[in-house]
Amino acid sequence: MEDNNMPEEDLPFQFRDWAYLPPVVVELISKKVKSITDYVRFRAVCSTWRSASLPNSSHLPPQLPWLMLPFEPRPNQTDPDEKDNGIRLLYDLWEGKMRRLYLPETIDMMCCASYHGWLLLVSVKGREVFLLNPLTRDRIQLPSFTSPVKLLGNDSDSHSFDVASCFDSYYGSFGMSTMTFSVDITDPKCLITVFIRPYRVICCRVRDPCWTKVLSRHNRYLIDATYYNGQFYLLYEEAMDIIKSNKPEERIVFNFEPELKGVRMHLLDGKSGIYVVAFHPDGNVEVYQFQEQPVKLKVTDTSNIIIFSGSIARPHLAICSDDWDSLDGDSIYMEDNGLFNVDESRRPHYSIFAFDRDANEIEHIVRNPGKKQHRWPPEPALWFQPSFM
Repeated sequence: MEDNNMPEEDLPFQFRDWAYLPPVVVELISKKVKSITDYVRFRAVCSTWRSASLPNSSHLPPQLPWLMLPFEPRPNQTDPDEKDNGIRLLYDLWEGKMRRLYLPETIDMMCCASYHGWLLLVSVKGREVFLLNPLTRDRIQLPSFTSPVKLLGNDSDSHSFDVASCFDSYYGSFGMSTMTFSVDITDPKCLITVFIRPYRVICCRVRDPCWTKVLSRHNRYLIDATYYNGQFYLLYEEAMDIIKSNKPEERIVFNFEPELKGVRMHLLDGKSGIYVVAFHPDGNVEVYQFQEQPVKLKVTDTSNIIIFSGSIARPHLAICSDDWDSLDGDSIYMEDNGLFNVDESRRPHYSIFAFDRDANEIEHIVRNPGKKQHRWPPEPALWFQPSFM
């Protein structure tokens, strides 16, 4: 008869309880997990595994993004299911499922931008502005958009700021484009830069009393803007301006070659610098790395890069395919908010496409992962990169 009271170390291998693995072994295994979803599941196995692994592990690579769909109630709808209950839908492209997160902080707020796991939330008319990490529920308060702003390089003077007029309850979702951090957001020196279409670039640090405005060209339409390594990059249709944060009067103007003027472009900030992604009219997509010595754009190798492109003015991001064995580089995932996708009910829906640059082929990945839109133009969705940090 089998002895069920045998010590754990004397049990045959197939009968041993995984909960009794040495903590050091559990920790080593946890560091092999790459997906943030799998890491949450790993820590949920048992209390022993949870205590042996860090709650906010820094070993995780930049995560594959989810597509966050905007909440949109039907007009004049009294159905309680259509009221904003704080549930937000995020489509996990890689597991092919919709994730529902309860985020009451987003009620009556516009989700305007995302960066490194943080959402930028803005109230109507810009009276309240804060960052939110949807996974940890951490919140960082930022200056209101209704306060006067300073000009970069002139701390002694302040100016009225009309940015609050950009944020009404609906069209405000179209105004914000991108947000970047100079360093980790937990660093007090972190500079938060926000681009608000079509003319405004502003920045602040967490404890600043107000925003600082970066001067762009007068009445010139800005396509995109970002911050990297002490400099602001302002992208126009025909040129790019580079402005030093500590010497804003020194502005480098880089004029594009004729074949790039008027081409749809956006900026990407990476570990090794700033990239310009150009969508040519013939369907070709080129990625250029910006170089300062000498100043030029150089076509870069994208064999290990995956780009995620947002619709309208939404953020764009890139990850390294070397971190994910199941994905091929040199590809672009594009989100369409429904401007060009209308079903038989004449309502727009979201779609996700994958463009393989090497094969020059487009694959339809998913169609209408969430509810159909009822307003026109439909609100853009948002690529969100989950993170514990």
